[in-house]
Amino acid sequence: MGVEALIEQLKTIPDWRRGRKVQYPLWLMLLMTLLGVMSGCSSLRSLEDFMKRHQQEVAELFGLTKAKLPSYSTLHDMARHVDVLKVAEVFLQWAKQAVPLEAGQVLSFDGKALASTLQDAHGSQQDFVRVVSACLQQWDCVVGQLSFHNGQTSEITTVRELLQQLNAKGVWVTLDALHTQKNGG
Repeated sequence: MGVEALIEQLKTIPDWRRGRKVQYPLWLMLLMTLLGVMSGCSSLRSLEDFMKRHQQEVAELFGLTKAKLPSYSTLHDMARHVDVLKVAEVFLQWAKQAVPLEAGQVLSFDGKALASTLQDAHGSQQDFVRVVSACLQQWDCVVGQLSFHNGQTSEITTVRELLQQLNAKGVWVTLDALHTQKNGG
């Protein structure tokens, strides 16, 4: 499954700029954003720099008449208005088809707490969001991710759910010591 399938799915995401003059199609901004993030960009400024560095190649690859790509302010607007969960859903659906899990491959799972989501930092009932990621070692890529509130469920339960979602059969799984609990869940 090539990038064309991803582009077709990105085209289904609603564009907030209806009725306005549009210089860049939303699918292109989303595709470039995904490529930038996979290349290590972690801010809108770094995404803008990434897009500037690759604008000529992108224009040639997609037959665009304008080589110039979106500015920081356009990327900021996109980040505020686009449904990021829908983008993630589209990308993960495409990634599952583009990088299928096969028997014998190794999946590594790990959970991380998102510090910026911490509530009640000094109380006994701290609540924060955690993310569990499944990485396919052969390709060094994340093939699945789930988030959960620390006070509502556990990493053990979330890993089990992610394994089911990925339909991971016949794969090797690596986990940290947390998952060796006798009565975990």
